[in-house]
Amino acid sequence: MSDSFPYTSKGLPALKLVSVACALACASLSHAQTDDCLRLRTAASLSDAPQVVNDNSASFISADQMETTDDQIILTGDAEVRRARTIIRGNNITYTQSTDTVDVKGDAVVLRDGVRFAGPELNYQIETETGEMQDASYAYPARRIQGKTKYARFESGQSTQLRDATLSTCKPGSKAWWIQADTLTIDETTNLATVHDASFHLAGLPVMGLPYAFFPVGTERQSGLLAPTISLSSDLGLDYAQPIYWNIAPNYDYTFTPRLVTKRGVILGNEFRFLTPNMGGTLNYDWMPHDRHEDESRYGARVDGWAQWNDIRFRANYNRVSDGDYLDDFSGNLAESDESVLPQDLFMTYGKDFWHASLSVQKNQVLNRDHHAPIDKPYEKVPQFAWNAYYADFHGFEISSTFEATKFKHKDEDFKPEGDRFYMQHSVAYPMRGAAWFVTPKAMITGVSYNLTGLNNLDQQFRESIGYEKNSQFIVPTFSLDTGLIFERDASWFGTDATQTFEPRLFYVYTPYRDQSKMPVFDSSYADLSFGSFFMENEFTGHDRVSEANQVSLILTSRYLDRKTGFEWLRASIGQRFYFSDQDVALNRYTINNWRWYQNGNRSTEGLNQDKKSDYLGNVTAHLTKDVVVSTTAQYSTDESRFTRINAGIRWQPKSSAVMGLYYRYDDLPTTALADRIKQIDFGVQWPLTNTLYGLARYNYALDESKPVEMLAGIEYVADCWALRLVGQRTLDSEDRYDTTFFIQLELTGLGSVGSDPIEDLRRAIPGYRPTTDQPGPAGLYDYYE
Repeated sequence: MSDSFPYTSKGLPALKLVSVACALACASLSHAQTDDCLRLRTAASLSDAPQVVNDNSASFISADQMETTDDQIILTGDAEVRRARTIIRGNNITYTQSTDTVDVKGDAVVLRDGVRFAGPELNYQIETETGEMQDASYAYPARRIQGKTKYARFESGQSTQLRDATLSTCKPGSKAWWIQADTLTIDETTNLATVHDASFHLAGLPVMGLPYAFFPVGTERQSGLLAPTISLSSDLGLDYAQPIYWNIAPNYDYTFTPRLVTKRGVILGNEFRFLTPNMGGTLNYDWMPHDRHEDESRYGARVDGWAQWNDIRFRANYNRVSDGDYLDDFSGNLAESDESVLPQDLFMTYGKDFWHASLSVQKNQVLNRDHHAPIDKPYEKVPQFAWNAYYADFHGFEISSTFEATKFKHKDEDFKPEGDRFYMQHSVAYPMRGAAWFVTPKAMITGVSYNLTGLNNLDQQFRESIGYEKNSQFIVPTFSLDTGLIFERDASWFGTDATQTFEPRLFYVYTPYRDQSKMPVFDSSYADLSFGSFFMENEFTGHDRVSEANQVSLILTSRYLDRKTGFEWLRASIGQRFYFSDQDVALNRYTINNWRWYQNGNRSTEGLNQDKKSDYLGNVTAHLTKDVVVSTTAQYSTDESRFTRINAGIRWQPKSSAVMGLYYRYDDLPTTALADRIKQIDFGVQWPLTNTLYGLARYNYALDESKPVEMLAGIEYVADCWALRLVGQRTLDSEDRYDTTFFIQLELTGLGSVGSDPIEDLRRAIPGYRPTTDQPGPAGLYDYYE
């Protein structure tokens, strides 16, 4: 005889009842047996440790009806059995206790760590996590993978073998693409799928046979072939690269990338990455044994790494190429191909709470390209010692201290002095702030000392004309006062309640004159006029020059803020610096060319300033709507009564992957070299033409030269589970020739892509560009918990 009764509580409420019962039991015994009670330990987050199934694992069952016999429990109607990481559901479930097996009839479902299999029937042994199912469908949500199989066998909770199976990341029923395999084995410990005797189908047609292949079904890295990159350009021809990835260990990997460039030869790319608790980094070495165009071997190398022991940290950034044109020829990144100086740096730092010290060697490789003007080579620091201390609040005072000792070397020994420089700067400030005001007085002292070497090696006329001294130094005090007010009033922004602010700010600096004309310039230059430089005590960057100052900067800012959300609808600023004395400290950085110009009787006054005020600088950024933003920054010359620099643009971005922008750039400062002056318009757009088709375009036109600098056009087709990108790009290179490149990329959601990846170029070319597809990220243990 059997008992029958409704059993409606589910597994999770049962778990809650068990927890409450344990807590009450412990409370009732707390006076008599405190040490024997259950101790609950708090945790900051849920543990990702997988549950282990064994004899002590509890099972939770639920159903509309339940019948029991001596050895079986029969569940009928919305039946469910849970144990550890396994969930089994069905219309009818028979659980045999002696064998720990379940037989499911009707709408059978088994879930293991979020992986779901469904079919008409299921036979499953819970403790060993083995079983079988026929005519099943399955889904791996973390990778968006789904498919069907004639037969599925579950083995030890760690792998599943499928016969006559399909695999796709498309929605069920879609014929966009899929893999048909005689045998498909999924290892759930490594999240790796292996297929035998398979074929790849695209748009309903078989396009490729796969006798043997493997690919990830999770988000973890797996060894094997990565998606190749393919491009076509007028300079290189067909460019095909096939990465081969070796996942050596969770914290070590290596990628070997043979790259065929039809007009040049073969490049062998190597990348090794490592990460330990005390060190990490990336090693790259690309080698072309023979470039048919240059008739020589070529290479590019990079070391980027760090190491740390206790409070000591090391950092290395070493870059080197075989010749100045290597990056221009073979880098797929336009920004990287424009690099003219490659750093070769090594740092060691040691720090405590309020101070840190560093020892570094900073060398470089200057890339002198063919058909380019020679580059003014920077100095090398071999070595540099630096000590910095900062205390933000010492009884209300803000204290800062810096000391540097540097040995400078240069490869142009005829016209570049070398030697040692010692630099120190100490400051103390006392910030005071109220609800609508702030005042910060600051006192600072700066000292610089030089010990030059090899002066006799310099060109004699050059040395005598400049008048360098072997030993020279100066110490100069500086006082500054930073103060501002904040006024507010109620306002309206196109019908939206807003708060308007008016924020005047004054920054006064006084530094007496110190003669620095016979001192070298190792790393200093002029600071560009900007809203940031208005609040700098020194108008020079680096540590070779300290500008004479008796001046005040006035900046007026007004903002419109949404009264409810604080969103900034408008920011408008205008600023100018007023000089109360002449600026007699010059940079005097002579190259051989301007020294000859100086030799011909033209006394250089570079850096001397007798103006009573600086140029005007203004900026307006306005959100006309939530989707439309307009921004303009302009510099107006008071001497020449004209604009010398303008950056303006308008961008409309109503939704993700829909953006349109028009920009204007103008730079005609008197100090800007003629070759570097800019007058350009730039238009970029990414726009949905239909629900699945997107258009891409960029047109960058030089108005002063009456020719385009860069043109780009393309389309993106995005379906449920795949995307196709076709992009053509035409750029003006350093030799004033156009280079044309074509990108073709087929992306299969969840599996990767084939062809060239134009995403980074599109992000650079079209401000606001967003990929129309997204690859799944790492999944947590509870992301797909049911």
